[in-house]
Amino acid sequence: MADRALFLSKVTAGLGRQKILSPTADSATAGFEDAAAAKSHADEAMVDANTRSVELVDQMAAMADTNGWKVHRASNPEDAADLIAGICEEKKATSVLRSTHDVLDQVGVDSAVTNTGATLGITQHEGENSSQLVDASKSAAFSADIGITGVDYAVAETGTVVLHPRAGLSRLVSLAPPTHIAVLRPGEVLDSLDELFAMERNDFMTGNLAGSMNLISGPSKTADIEGTTVTGIHGPLEVHLIILGEA
Repeated sequence: MADRALFLSKVTAGLGRQKILSPTADSATAGFEDAAAAKSHADEAMVDANTRSVELVDQMAAMADTNGWKVHRASNPEDAADLIAGICEEKKATSVLRSTHDVLDQVGVDSAVTNTGATLGITQHEGENSSQLVDASKSAAFSADIGITGVDYAVAETGTVVLHPRAGLSRLVSLAPPTHIAVLRPGEVLDSLDELFAMERNDFMTGNLAGSMNLISGPSKTADIEGTTVTGIHGPLEVHLIILGEA
């Protein structure tokens, strides 16, 4: 227990937390809380996300900018649509993919994209289709210039966008095109990874947990070759975060 407590205290201190929690004697069973406790923790996380939405959005914007996101603030859906159209025009995009997140319908992404002359497609979840559709979906993703998604959650502490691949959202839409645009609304930003895992735990207990989770904290980077950081090797070279709401 002493070694575990020391390890956890170092991790929490390394994350810059002001309060460092030490595991209690029964902490070994903490991951097996009952459904009521899991729901309570998830509810607390969402209440916190909504009551502190302005603060958390500002923190998310600052951390995302530090991580290499190109951060944009849009006071209304029309401004968000203009930003998306501007990025498409800047990139001279001819093929764009989108997810089925309802925020994209809210900002009118379809007309924003097609008015630039680009073609727009909706990605499928490659795990739920025939092999022919899977191949077509992959081909479309790797030939697209831009992928556009909403977010399922975001994490202010790390500047991270969270996506759960499912019907209407192939993981490739945020990974394969050289540019990814994510549209974020207040209330979708959680304080830290603790709150994210509380939400995931509740989804698991209720049988709603997605099969996988993509955590995106900026453009793709690697330093595998001679320790030199290179951007855009295993994913998008450029990532844009459009935040709805007053700055």
